[in-house]
Amino acid sequence: MSNRAITRRHALLSAGALALVGLGGPSSAQTEKPAADLKPGEWTWYPERALSGPVAVIVSLSDQLAFVYRNGVRIGVSTVSTGRKGYETPTGVFTVLIKEKMHHSRAYNNAAMPDSQFFFGGCALHAGGLPGYPSSHGCVHLPRAFADLVFGVTHNGTPVIVTNERSGVGSLSHAGLVLTNSDLKAVEQLTGHIAGKKLPTDRKGSDQDALAIVVSGADSRLIALKNGEEFINTAIGIDRPRFPLGTHAYLLKGVDAATHTYDWMAVGLGTGHEEKIDRQREIAASARLVIPPEVYAKIARNLHPGATMMITDLPAHPGTRSGADFVIMRDSAPA
Repeated sequence: MSNRAITRRHALLSAGALALVGLGGPSSAQTEKPAADLKPGEWTWYPERALSGPVAVIVSLSDQLAFVYRNGVRIGVSTVSTGRKGYETPTGVFTVLIKEKMHHSRAYNNAAMPDSQFFFGGCALHAGGLPGYPSSHGCVHLPRAFADLVFGVTHNGTPVIVTNERSGVGSLSHAGLVLTNSDLKAVEQLTGHIAGKKLPTDRKGSDQDALAIVVSGADSRLIALKNGEEFINTAIGIDRPRFPLGTHAYLLKGVDAATHTYDWMAVGLGTGHEEKIDRQREIAASARLVIPPEVYAKIARNLHPGATMMITDLPAHPGTRSGADFVIMRDSAPA
């Protein structure tokens, strides 16, 4: 169990999240099959498609699949086993909080949980049993070899996005994705803060550089955390506030030095496919944010490749968090 504080609101969810691990299964093999044809325990891994850049993990509960993207390019997909009835894996946009190469469950008889990456209370990505259907106590089970590969490319702060449907992924190049009321000179200066920065690296399970930004339409607030610690909590403006923003997740890939634009990976949540996003919809949502210049300047100084930004219509107050993670998206169960 993670030693992070867990709010009372989510205590029941987290209490059953750790899973008994059966490391066997019908198969556990690399294959060249399309994602839709993978059998329990099968996976694909093509890291050469994107040799560097920030990583995101997207879990589709309805498909029992996990997709791994690096620099906006899919480098892996695997069958998974998520939480069974009564122990459902929570849907949401989370980030990796703690990584442990070998964790032992305190809740379930010291059961081994290899390659654990905790993203919500006691919920983790880790190697586990893969019977072909949801069987865990809330965790996301992966094939052992695949779990080891994913563990090697993530870091504290890597986004883990759990939805009921597949989610589209695409790239956005936009000068003012989180700053719309700025002239080009200011954008050039602000994007310059990222020059030379690299992806965060793990430091004994903690990373001081991991930045996450959450914008709540319900609260008209922006909250930013560094390594799970809140350092910005401010009111912002939202154009046409009576219209919903929707739920959006963005992962910063870097900056185009020639055009001074931010390059983002955008995730279109619950689209039913993973090939594309509606770019205009993603840009339009972010363009409605009116962030005070001094707040954006502080954000810009702390931005780095791998930083995440999340927009939601839900509240983002402490009651929606468990420890340092944000629960910003809850989608309904599939019919």
